[in-house]
Amino acid sequence: MISGNFKTAPMDTMARVVTVLMIVAAGVLPFIPGMIMYIVAILPVILFVTWLFSVTGYFLENNNLIVVRPLWKTTIVLPPGALAQKEPEIKDGLLKIMGNGGLFGYTGGFRNRKLGNFKAYATNWSHAVSITSEEDDFRIIVTPEDPLQFIQSING
Repeated sequence: MISGNFKTAPMDTMARVVTVLMIVAAGVLPFIPGMIMYIVAILPVILFVTWLFSVTGYFLENNNLIVVRPLWKTTIVLPPGALAQKEPEIKDGLLKIMGNGGLFGYTGGFRNRKLGNFKAYATNWSHAVSITSEEDDFRIIVTPEDPLQFIQSING
């Protein structure tokens, strides 16, 4: 595998809309008379924690995928023989199992018809690249700005 540094794809329309709506809500809700205070207090916490887990880039290094986040990096060891491929129909039958479904991107556990259960570290479904290894039951989705270059780096 070739090492490399990859930017994430820009957030897709759904992620942008969800993010903007939540930020606007956090700014407006405190000024609405009679608004329940725990909603006013918890919304900024949700925004901050979700931003912390957002994805800002990817590194490939020594058979590791390093997911760059705002304050730390998450290292994922890629199994031998992992295969990367473009997933243009990733949204077909997509179901969020546990995680973030649009605020600053898409992270956590998801499921669809083709891949089954997988973890996503994504910002834009139209740039989706799966990295899979059937013998290790390994499935993740990433969304690099240049999917083809990323795939070539994984597949050699």
